[in-house]
Amino acid sequence: MPNPTFAQARAYGFDFGRNAREWITPENMPHIVNDAALITTPNSTIPAELLAYIDPTVIEILTAPRNARELFNEEKRGDWTTPYFKWRADEITGSTAAYSDFGQFGVSGFNSEWHTREQYRFQTIIEYGDLEQDMASQVKINLAASKQRSAATTIDIDANKFYLLGVAGKEIYGVLNDPNLPASTTPISVDGVTAWSSKDAIARYNDVIKLFTQLVTQLNGLVDEKSRLKLATSPALRTLLAEPTQLGVTVMSMLKEYFPNLEFVSLPQLGAAHAPAASETMMMIAPEVLGNETGLLGFGEKIRMGRIIPSLSSFAQKVTGTTYGGVIRVPAAVAQMTGMV
Repeated sequence: MPNPTFAQARAYGFDFGRNAREWITPENMPHIVNDAALITTPNSTIPAELLAYIDPTVIEILTAPRNARELFNEEKRGDWTTPYFKWRADEITGSTAAYSDFGQFGVSGFNSEWHTREQYRFQTIIEYGDLEQDMASQVKINLAASKQRSAATTIDIDANKFYLLGVAGKEIYGVLNDPNLPASTTPISVDGVTAWSSKDAIARYNDVIKLFTQLVTQLNGLVDEKSRLKLATSPALRTLLAEPTQLGVTVMSMLKEYFPNLEFVSLPQLGAAHAPAASETMMMIAPEVLGNETGLLGFGEKIRMGRIIPSLSSFAQKVTGTTYGGVIRVPAAVAQMTGMV
């Protein structure tokens, strides 16, 4: 019997089950293949996102180092209500005369000069909403804490800037632009060349010695090579101190040998990229002279976290800081050199 039906085959004892529908023949193959075709898009059945590894380490975007505090100490003066602070500088006056029982010649005294620095208050604000916070919590982010940390960092970045450059329009100056600082000196010209990039190690060493000589001259010999000193340069200029002489001794090694108490400070703000004339600057500072503190980084309130204010579906908080800038009390204890680029 050609091509019997399943019912006819069952009569002869061949039962293929209830799911059997048709014979596998060349004519029926297209229908059978279509029965097995996918309706959905072929895939691995698992979303790739579920297989991703979420690294718990958070990488923060890097900013320039805030190294103003390596020059001088931060010191609190008053509080955030203080409008300004003053300090007194006394200069000894007097003369002597030949002794006489009845002579009244030769008088000693002192002259006081008062200096003033204003206080500048600055602020930033953080805000976060209920939905924003709940969405962040789904990926284990503490939104409020992260924004508070961001505000504290923002305050610190500006505080560092004010310590170095002061506040425009106010009687607040920085370590780099105090109007009482002595005039800068220049590098030694070697065959018409002053740029460190074109000088050898010995020439760079000699420039530092010239800067030290300027400092000694300004202080009339109140410091020497054994005094505590700080040499501030840009990070790029500091790398040039690592170049060795023909004998294999680096500039930095020679400086450490001659100045046993010398500290090196890297300040990006001294670099050519930050200078108005695109010129490198180098500073040598005596932090203390005869018990007098050369300078300080003043503030009335380092950081003040305001109250958290709730709104309909959000919160806000103000963060405040204050500064007097970088206060140079003994300007003669700071020597500068420009033109090393």
